[in-house]
Amino acid sequence: MREWLLVLTLMSFAVLAFDNSRALTRLDQAIYDATLQIISVPSSQDVLIVGIDDASLAELGPWPWPASRHGAAIDALAKAGPRAIGYEVMFDGKVASDVVSAAVLRARAVGVPVAMPVRIRVPGTNGRGHDAELPPEGALAGHSTVRQDIDGVVRRLDLALDGDQRWPHISALVAGPMGDAAIAGLPPHDATNGRLERRGERMLGFRGPAGSFQAVPISAVLAGEVPEEFIKGRVILVGVTAAGLGAQFSTAVSGRGGPMSGVEIDATLAADLIEGRVIQATGPGRSLALALVLLWLVMVGMLILRPGVAGLFGFGLMVLLLLLAAAGLVLTGRWAEPAAAAVALLAAPPVWAWRRLVVVNDWMTRELNTLGDFGLPHRRRFIASDPVTRTTEMLAATIDRVEELRRLADAALRGLPDATVLVSEGGAIVAANAAAEELFGPELHGGAVDAAFADNDLPPFGARALADPDSPWRGEFTAKDGTAREVRFTPWRDADGAPLGWIVRFADISALRRAEAAREEALQLLTHDMRAPQASILALVDRTTGLPTETAERLRQLARRTISLADGYLQLARADAGGYAMGEIDLAAIATEAVDELWPLATARGIRIVGDGLEAESMAWGNHGLLLRAVINLLGNAVKFAPADSVVGVRLQADAQDWRLDISDAGPGVSVEIQAQLFNRFRTGGDAGGVGLGLAFVKAVADGHGGYALCTSVPGEGATFSLYLPGTARSAVAA
Repeated sequence: MREWLLVLTLMSFAVLAFDNSRALTRLDQAIYDATLQIISVPSSQDVLIVGIDDASLAELGPWPWPASRHGAAIDALAKAGPRAIGYEVMFDGKVASDVVSAAVLRARAVGVPVAMPVRIRVPGTNGRGHDAELPPEGALAGHSTVRQDIDGVVRRLDLALDGDQRWPHISALVAGPMGDAAIAGLPPHDATNGRLERRGERMLGFRGPAGSFQAVPISAVLAGEVPEEFIKGRVILVGVTAAGLGAQFSTAVSGRGGPMSGVEIDATLAADLIEGRVIQATGPGRSLALALVLLWLVMVGMLILRPGVAGLFGFGLMVLLLLLAAAGLVLTGRWAEPAAAAVALLAAPPVWAWRRLVVVNDWMTRELNTLGDFGLPHRRRFIASDPVTRTTEMLAATIDRVEELRRLADAALRGLPDATVLVSEGGAIVAANAAAEELFGPELHGGAVDAAFADNDLPPFGARALADPDSPWRGEFTAKDGTAREVRFTPWRDADGAPLGWIVRFADISALRRAEAAREEALQLLTHDMRAPQASILALVDRTTGLPTETAERLRQLARRTISLADGYLQLARADAGGYAMGEIDLAAIATEAVDELWPLATARGIRIVGDGLEAESMAWGNHGLLLRAVINLLGNAVKFAPADSVVGVRLQADAQDWRLDISDAGPGVSVEIQAQLFNRFRTGGDAGGVGLGLAFVKAVADGHGGYALCTSVPGEGATFSLYLPGTARSAVAA
């Protein structure tokens, strides 16, 4: 959006600058000329041109003609009863003027006004700015100067020329009331400045190319060959049309018919005045407003539309602009100069495209520099110095790197030992490795996965099942081929974190499960084989008489130690196996139960067990049997190592979000060196016997519950063993 606003602002200022400088005037004129050449306006029947043409010169003789011939032409025309006569010929000498003046007066006598041009010389005599030589007496004095634009083309005339007096244009003088009204609408004449000034600029509504008005040769008028009905009631303009005699001018419609004579240009103005046809430019302010509105429209289109549609939208606005300009000219006589708007419509798309290209190129260069090296070995390309070629080469190099990365990812996927598939967000399997193809077959789809696990009562495999947080597909299942499979999956996302699908792994854990079963069987066998001989030894010692008392007691201790070792090893193995059956438990009740279990042994040694915080319920989430055995192990060690007639403390308290159970004794304590290895297997903290599995069991149970166990001791001052259960246990119970 920022770039769009920048381009819009710059283009708006450019349009404003072009409009104020009038730099597009020539283009406006060209569009105006083309419009006039395209549209069709009927020729006026109110104006008739009497031409001093090549045929008349051939018949009547070379130019100049005698004044008598001009007088005869005026008499012949006046006799037919025209509305007015504009005789665009200048006469030299008093005799000629008198002859023509007499003819003019005769025409006026029959109600036919005759207008003739004023001869204006610039500069004038005696330091005057101009001199004006009036036409013969009786004629209406008017000017017939032609106004050419900067390109030499005639598109407009001036209704009046102000000097020592106001001289209306001959066309206005012969146009009757409409001409008078047009002259009356001009600003008042100011004769004090002495300058020659144009007044009442009027754009010409050309009816067509040269020859669009009806015309007759002046020789035919003098010969009486033109019917009076053809002249009666019409405005007659007499002027030179012969090539090479009078001036010919380029006009807005010269492209269709060549240059036009001055008298036909004047006939156009006369017809415009008679018919009330007025063509006026709307002015720079309205042209600027039109250009800005169209610029903003095309910029909005380029912002919200697709590039192809935006191009058609801009082209449509251009066509609409030209059609509206032509329609306004034909229907209302208003010419909305469209050049600024047209340039804006033409320039905005490439400027916007250029700016977008610059931004995209800069962004692409930054991204390509970022993505140019993935840290993998690759063949380096030659990077050119030309900016466009450099960007192209960088893009090609990055595409090579992405292709290398794709091949690497494909090789990594196919090299995974477990069956792995990529599932799209729609549920389709889009990639798989060789192990997956072996498990599900070459035709990989959701149905093949369902068939492989048909005996597990699972919902259909696909996007819905994988999107479920509690998906039944997450877990351990037996496949059709008899293998045990652990199914795990994780979302597969793009760089912005949007989900693309899932990565699903079907890990073959058959060997693991077989090893666990063999391990359990071995443990059972080991403990049975260890316990049975020791039980037999105890029974044999009890039944055998004659054994020394010390020997018999020693045998009993060794047998019981071996049985304890077997039991401890079995319990530790089960604690290490994990997968506990968890439920809601009361830690205070477990601690109390452990105290009751150890009370006879403590009483026999004169040891008092003091509880703290065991009265209230202390609910948590765990395995009752394993936690009870762990607390018994800790409390049993405290009773074992505490001196006779001492106190063992059992304290349960909340520690932040955890439960903390402390068991303290006043025994010899544990050295720092031993503390570091105290919870390892077969490590003991003193010389009181034991095989070193009790604390290892405590650690395994704590780890299995997400907690931990530790020992705090100062040698000679006793020891405190602490068991922590995590806060999730408390929150789970509270929920």
